[in-house]
Amino acid sequence: MLPEPLQAIAHERLLGVFEHSITWEDDVWKADPLDVPEVHALARRKFEELLTTVTQGRSTAQNRILLFHGHSGAGKTHLIRALRSGAHAAHRGYFGYAQMTPDVGNYAEYFLRRLINSLEKPYDPRNPVETGLMRLSNHLVSRAGVLAPGARELLKESAVEGEKLSHLVARLADEIVSAPKFSGQDLDINIVRALLYLQRNDPRIDQRVRQYLYGRPVNEVGQSLVGALEHLEGQDRPFEIIECLGRLMKAVDGAALVFCIDQVEDLRFFDNPEERFQKAIRDLIQIANRVTTAIIIISCLDDFYAATREYLAQSFLDRIEKAGPILLSEVRNEDEAREIVLKRMQAAFDEEGLSDQLPAFVEMVETGFMRELAGLSTRRLLEHAQKRWHQMLGEETEEEAVAPAVAIPAVPIAVKPAEPEAADPAFAIKTQWDRHIHDSTIEIPSEEFELI
Repeated sequence: MLPEPLQAIAHERLLGVFEHSITWEDDVWKADPLDVPEVHALARRKFEELLTTVTQGRSTAQNRILLFHGHSGAGKTHLIRALRSGAHAAHRGYFGYAQMTPDVGNYAEYFLRRLINSLEKPYDPRNPVETGLMRLSNHLVSRAGVLAPGARELLKESAVEGEKLSHLVARLADEIVSAPKFSGQDLDINIVRALLYLQRNDPRIDQRVRQYLYGRPVNEVGQSLVGALEHLEGQDRPFEIIECLGRLMKAVDGAALVFCIDQVEDLRFFDNPEERFQKAIRDLIQIANRVTTAIIIISCLDDFYAATREYLAQSFLDRIEKAGPILLSEVRNEDEAREIVLKRMQAAFDEEGLSDQLPAFVEMVETGFMRELAGLSTRRLLEHAQKRWHQMLGEETEEEAVAPAVAIPAVPIAVKPAEPEAADPAFAIKTQWDRHIHDSTIEIPSEEFELI
């Protein structure tokens, strides 16, 4: 039990210290103040080294794919969140993130839409106003010597619309692609124009630009707003848009394009998961081949990769495993457990203005409590810590034994996967919604009377 003064305070204000043990997609876009860099240190170091190599132009296509694999609860999504936060804080990368949960037929289109969706999130959690797309747009027009003085102000603030605006955007885009800064870049003029349109900060225009970057045609009404954008079709169009964005990231910001697929094992809920995985890997390799400053991260459960690895072409395996698959152990040692627990307690006590009470708690739990948590996965560790914390507050009297997790082999073993159980209702609803978003071509009106 806690000392009585601390117990009274903690019971009232600190019940949920360890409650959040799962990282969701919405969390990926936010910095994690509770991140413990010691967890999965090898994976972090390998990514940082690759990011440095790529941004300095010293990498090859074969070693720019990282495979993270491990058991459920190992912290794969949490790691991706930490990598994104670090790369964006250092202004060295733009992250695209896609969970493999929807039922899609064209992965190139899906990856493009997920990339654009990712770029519409706040680039730096410390500056939630600027998205990744706006950062690209701002850096594109602010590079010294690219546009004539006053051109940016004219684009942002002039009252021109319609055809006059289209002519202005087209002229400025021509100036950019012909500037010495971008000579030899072979930029897609339409993507440059799309980023210039974003400078208008007009919701009507922003919606059409997003639709265009998704690779979808803009209807006649929308064309009157973004007439400088030419609709181009073709099987390679998604790759062409991704390629141009990747080149611009490096040219205007010195940054890499990092694209990550997560929850890959959810492909088992659909027909032909092996074939789907092959198609997804094929298109990821295509992105890496086209964008010389791209880093691809594949994050999946160990047993799924072990079961599907045998279906991949040898050329795919050569690229996926060139940098060395990284096993994310779910087992936390005592030092890691201590850092995880104390970081959460420190943040909670500081937030409540109780920092002076923390040493009493640390002194009481420093030995036995931390030893209890060693050998558990991060998720189970937090769940068990929450249970023990409630016991210390007198909320529980019985202690349930928690078996330590067992480390898995570092080398995947190809086994036939078990038939997945039927998806639960929540998964089924999410799958239908993701499919609807992917397939929907309906343009949402921007005017209120049209919306009504």
